[in-house]
Amino acid sequence: MFGGGFPFEEFAGMHGGMPGGRGGPKKEVDNSKYYDLIGVPKSATEQEIKKAYRKKALKEHPDKGGDPDKFKEITAAYEVLSDREKREMYDRHGEDGLKGGGGGGHGDIFSQMFGGGMGGGGPRGPKKGKSV
Repeated sequence: MFGGGFPFEEFAGMHGGMPGGRGGPKKEVDNSKYYDLIGVPKSATEQEIKKAYRKKALKEHPDKGGDPDKFKEITAAYEVLSDREKREMYDRHGEDGLKGGGGGGHGDIFSQMFGGGMGGGGPRGPKKGKSV
């Protein structure tokens, strides 16, 4: 019908291509904050991250005289770096990628609204009382 190929190929080269397409300088992502908080290099293994986190957490724990806010930051960093998927997302997109789900994180919205995402069968409101 259009002479073969994708029907909109002819528009790809016009006016800089498709919106949001490739090209232009890539934005530098700050993905070193969590590694710095825990005190490990980006190449650290899971065991090295765990060991460094425990050491920092003991030092900064509020019950041991540490700063509660610093302790929360360290714990948040560990939660990301100890989870393989979250760590990959953080390495690619930084903190913004974690907040926004990295391009399609609808699961977070559904789990917040419905308690378990799509298909999650949790309780949906107050329990019914016994019949009288």
